[in-house]
Amino acid sequence: MKTIEKIIAVGLLAGITLGCEDLKFGESFLEEPNSDKMSIDSVFSQKKYADQALNQFYKSLPDFMPSLNGYTPGALILDTYSDIGYSYRLSWVHGSATASSGTTNFPYQLSHKEVVGDPTYGIRKAYVYIENVDKVPDMTSDEKRIRKAEAKVVIGLHYTQMIRFFGAVPWIDHAYKADEVFEFPRITLEETVNRTVALLDEAAADLPWYTTDDEYGHVTAATAKALKFRLLLFAASPLFNNADPYLAGQAADEHLTWYGNYQQDRWTHALNAGREFLRLNKQNGDYYRIENTGNPQDDYVSGYFVKGNREVIQASFRWGTYNRGIKPFRMYEDGYGAPRGSYADMFQWKDGSTFDWNNPEHRENPFFDTNGKPTRDARLYETLLVNGDKWQGRKAEVYNGGREGAGAGSSVRQKTQYGYGFRKFIRDKHNEMNNKPYSCPLIRIPEIYLSVAEVMNQLGMATQADEFGNTAYDYLNMVHTRAGLPAVNVADVPVADALWNYLMDERAREFGQEEIRYFDMIRYKKGEAWGARPMEMLETTQVGSAFVHTVSVRDDIKYLWRDHWYLMPFTTREINKKYGLIQNPGW
Repeated sequence: MKTIEKIIAVGLLAGITLGCEDLKFGESFLEEPNSDKMSIDSVFSQKKYADQALNQFYKSLPDFMPSLNGYTPGALILDTYSDIGYSYRLSWVHGSATASSGTTNFPYQLSHKEVVGDPTYGIRKAYVYIENVDKVPDMTSDEKRIRKAEAKVVIGLHYTQMIRFFGAVPWIDHAYKADEVFEFPRITLEETVNRTVALLDEAAADLPWYTTDDEYGHVTAATAKALKFRLLLFAASPLFNNADPYLAGQAADEHLTWYGNYQQDRWTHALNAGREFLRLNKQNGDYYRIENTGNPQDDYVSGYFVKGNREVIQASFRWGTYNRGIKPFRMYEDGYGAPRGSYADMFQWKDGSTFDWNNPEHRENPFFDTNGKPTRDARLYETLLVNGDKWQGRKAEVYNGGREGAGAGSSVRQKTQYGYGFRKFIRDKHNEMNNKPYSCPLIRIPEIYLSVAEVMNQLGMATQADEFGNTAYDYLNMVHTRAGLPAVNVADVPVADALWNYLMDERAREFGQEEIRYFDMIRYKKGEAWGARPMEMLETTQVGSAFVHTVSVRDDIKYLWRDHWYLMPFTTREINKKYGLIQNPGW
């Protein structure tokens, strides 16, 4: 039998698997017990303590805002690993990341700590709760059933994240005791996906479609079904669903990094999951819907930023309110990641046409007309900081020497060093943000609509009306027209490749800084085409009361790309513990 010391030394999933004799509670929980350590029996002797154990696995939910202690380290956002953002601080820039690198060199690693987004903490705490909550005397059987289902959804969420970052992973189905054998081989990708889907379906059967206002933030059946759709869409995409693996190796041979073949049915399964969500939502009065009152930018803000709206299917809460003094937000403002000019160019002209610096009208008024009215897609002004936009009670000075620009006299040079700054979530980093209720929108219903459109296009069904009377273009326009843009039709954007490209750009426009673009790049194997794209820069110079815009491309500022980066490595430290892990190819 392994000793306790050896068991604790087991790295991967050790935080999940130790049965543990006590639980530690921190300041973030609703009510602290008399001591910061309590036995399992004490924790589950009263509902108020069991609720604190519930909060422990909720604490593990990811948050894609800049983070110092979480799965996206160094106050970076995941988009800076893709073609819509850039950070010179990333080891990707020089191609220097290896499996022996520290975990802070990667956008996602298993840290075995009580930090935001860490599955090794969250899955273990969820199983501890599931296996002990029936002991609580002052909870009803319905309460226990629902809370256990919530824990299962949190486990399913973490598995969905791990699959997207690692491929197949070991499967944990309970909180292990100290005298159990610890051997955790990776099961196949297909088995990992299927078990995760089954767990989410099982949990959804015991959960309401939406919560009361008092329980806002608790996972629901809608969360479970949205995660199922997200996972099956990723699984159907070319990274996994292909005639060839993205990279050869033992993990590929054992079908840990792909299915081993291409099957169109995987796209059909994804479409069925998306329609299942829409069907259940319709049965519940279309509870989740896009914020759309006819005021494009305000509606967009309401949908992604305002806590408690109907657009967000699932949110997480690292803080109670936004505070511009919190270090991650300060680092975000100080340019730890900066947007690329090519990303800004994705935001269309107000008539829906492609923005083009060679168009004299576009170049003359790239952001605002002579009357100060916006000339572009409303989402541009909420996603990126541009010259002349509102900023801390005045106009932003994103020009050479301006307060938000580059060059001599500028105060935030790094933030806008390529011509634009990230704005989303921090907004004006002043009254628009400070002390506002905090929430991180993990899943919004626009993702459901655009993903359904994508799958319909993949299956050659883009122009066919579905059971709800909608084509792929209708689903696209539910999101697109909310931004104040005219509807798109098949004459404008033909089916197949043209529509796929349009949908990918639309997802980037809608979900900038919401961890969508990175995964789109990964699942479609666009690392070389997108990630290694040269840097397009905008230089704005003030000449009297006018501005001159110069666009250039810097070949010396770009990411390298290596195909083994499509999936993250398990650290060498974990592999060397020899408890069943097979490393991903190339690492």
